[in-house]
Amino acid sequence: MAGTNASGRKPKLSNVNSPHKDRSERAKKSIENNKDFQAIKSPPARLTSEEKTLYKHIVQEFNAKGILKDLDSSLLEEFVAQVSVSRQARAVIKEHGVVIFEDDKMKKNPAVDVLNNAVKNIKSLGSSFGMDPISRSSILSDVVPENDTGETDDIVSQMGG
Repeated sequence: MAGTNASGRKPKLSNVNSPHKDRSERAKKSIENNKDFQAIKSPPARLTSEEKTLYKHIVQEFNAKGILKDLDSSLLEEFVAQVSVSRQARAVIKEHGVVIFEDDKMKKNPAVDVLNNAVKNIKSLGSSFGMDPISRSSILSDVVPENDTGETDDIVSQMGG
């Protein structure tokens, strides 16, 4: 509903330098509340070896920035599972084609819908993690030092960088 506290863009919880006092305070509280969460370590055993490889790669990249925490592991697990589903659907489409024949009638291969749904889920989950250029630049813009003296800013040091 328009005009409610829940409407509009999500608050940027890392912008401690916001000119708006309430936003700045909310960002400082967010950083303080998140500092004690553990970083993600190893992938869940239930993932396939291919999924574990992707999981480890993502964790390695994002742990270097101090962005992912253990609480994010289930979302990350779902992300890599959706990537796996999309790869499986692509393999089925490659083998059988986009259309199949059933009772001499041409029909869309159900794997096409599976692939489309997986891609939507990948896009949505990936955006949450900063895995597209726009969301990544938004997330990482607050993790880059603001000065040229070589010192890291408060946000980077609080995030473990």
